[in-house]
Amino acid sequence: MDDNEKYRELFFEEADEHLENLNDGVLELENDPGSEETIDSIFRSAHTLKGMAATMGYETMAKLTHRMENIFQHFKNKVVEVNSDSISLIFDCLDSLSEIIESLRSETDFEEAEISSLMKRLKEVENSTEDVVEDEVIKKNKKETICFPTDHLTSVDIQLMNDLENTNYMPFGVSIRLEETCTLKAPRVYLILDKLNQVGEVTFSYPDTETLEKGEFDQDFHLILITDKTQEVVRENILSNSDIETMDVLTPDEIFTKQVEVVAVSESKDVPTQKAPTKKEKNKQAAKHGQQSIKVDLTKLDTFMNLVSELVVYRTRLENISTSDTKHDIKEPLTEVARITSELQDLVLKIRMQQVSVVMNRFPRVVRDLARDLDKDMTLVIEGEDTELDRTVVSELSEPLVHLIRNSADHGIESRERRQELGKPVEGEIKITAFQQGNRVTITVSDDGKGINPEVIKNSAEKKGISTEGLSEKEILHLIFHPGFSTAQEVTNVSGRGVGMDVVQSKISQLGGSIELQSQVDLGSTFTINLPLTLSIIQSLMVKVSGELFALPQGSIEKVVEVSEENISKIHMKEVFMYQDIAIPVIRLQEILELPKNEHPDGNPHLIIVLLGKNYYAFLVDELIGQQEIVIKKLGRELKHLNKFLGATILGNGDITLILDINVICSEGSVKKI
Repeated sequence: MDDNEKYRELFFEEADEHLENLNDGVLELENDPGSEETIDSIFRSAHTLKGMAATMGYETMAKLTHRMENIFQHFKNKVVEVNSDSISLIFDCLDSLSEIIESLRSETDFEEAEISSLMKRLKEVENSTEDVVEDEVIKKNKKETICFPTDHLTSVDIQLMNDLENTNYMPFGVSIRLEETCTLKAPRVYLILDKLNQVGEVTFSYPDTETLEKGEFDQDFHLILITDKTQEVVRENILSNSDIETMDVLTPDEIFTKQVEVVAVSESKDVPTQKAPTKKEKNKQAAKHGQQSIKVDLTKLDTFMNLVSELVVYRTRLENISTSDTKHDIKEPLTEVARITSELQDLVLKIRMQQVSVVMNRFPRVVRDLARDLDKDMTLVIEGEDTELDRTVVSELSEPLVHLIRNSADHGIESRERRQELGKPVEGEIKITAFQQGNRVTITVSDDGKGINPEVIKNSAEKKGISTEGLSEKEILHLIFHPGFSTAQEVTNVSGRGVGMDVVQSKISQLGGSIELQSQVDLGSTFTINLPLTLSIIQSLMVKVSGELFALPQGSIEKVVEVSEENISKIHMKEVFMYQDIAIPVIRLQEILELPKNEHPDGNPHLIIVLLGKNYYAFLVDELIGQQEIVIKKLGRELKHLNKFLGATILGNGDITLILDINVICSEGSVKKI
């Protein structure tokens, strides 16, 4: 990886953090418009982001951030009011900045027309404040004394300067102080030197060039530039760079005689100073930084996990050997290998864990925008955001959860007038909770809105040709997960396009989870999502069907029952098994997997009772092999059509076995709830 690519990666990493801080800060500002601390905080983030973009040469991004920064300054000076319109304008800027960053990351084009329109809106706000701003602009020529380091000039440097006295060339002393917020000093210095070398030659630097290139200096650095250009041209050349707090260009005489009064570059802009944090801020910072963490490349974690996976395989092989070997010498080291492997496995799984707050932190902004678009009063309550999940699961959660939030906002929360008629608070509430139960995590999305009327769902389903005969009220409600199902009377930007809820269920199933719905008319709805803690290493039950070995994830298994064919009944032409006085559907895996029938079974078959959400199913298998810890390996692209399988695993004897996807099999069209 070359230096440019390293700088790009660093830029994208820090830009994402600053955008997240800006989104959170602007939301805080809308709730507390008078908070100077919040304004200072978002100003600093915008200022740093602008400097980073300029350093990387991303001019459009730098200009847009600069305009947004000006609005923050107007907020601080109380020239522009912090209200819903101005906050929405800032959020539009942040959305555009996110799009620009994603375009730069993927090296694709972004919509210049949209950026131009946004810049025009920002300029209009600035123009409307010009008269006020002129009275309040502080023409500060910050004067700070710094000395050119003449004691570091060698006799060769001084001789070279003297030799230029009767020529067309002039040795100028250049003193530059970078802004405190400049986070990419090395690339900034590189760009400054590159521009100066276009008008002359840099013959001296302090600190030395190597130190500057590494960015291992505080803020100040000094140069000698030999050029045939004027002092003013050199000054303008330097001022064309960003992230410069103060600078000056000195003649040879001034280098040795003048205590340099370095003038501030920004004359009409007062960058907020860092204030001592309040008690509230200290608590927030403590909460944020209480746990020290480092950023780890996900590919490295994946490599780590693959190594652990191999260890698990070999541990299983050793265990198989030890059971058949009469010698006891192998058992003690095997016990240690098992212990170390288990600890290593637990460690890597913990490393892969990530708090769901990574996703949920974005939702206050989503709800705020939905409330504005739908002209409704609503608030978002989040509980359990510190609950942890495998980062692969966390990264995939955003899309389905946003669908559910949109659904609650659009279809659930009523208008102000309707809520008043029902005696409800005018402000509707959407609530997200997350908590861990054993090796699974439950996430609920609920609202106190109008709920879902089963009759409306039933009528809509019948119009679409979906049979509702014999379905319970709960099963009718679950028809909203049917592909293309929608009860919306009109298509809006929020919902009603016939897509969404089936996408949610599909995504949750892909993550090895399930989703349930509970709803009461005029009281609200609750969607409950159950997810596995990790998708990498799981406990499984090994079974045989038609002589083939398969693995069933143990997380959803409630009970295993030995049965005979007489124990299986038929109701409405469907096979069922009576379990806890409930008739549950029987799924013959041999038929579902299209395998030949086992004509000579060794004994009675077994039913594997599984619980998905609140529904039971019974899987009929020929033989039980036993429990085993397995490592899930994803199927390749060529095998994507095998949707009944979560993946495959390598057993201790080297054999490859497919892992059944319980969620997909139970949701197949051929499997009907009784």
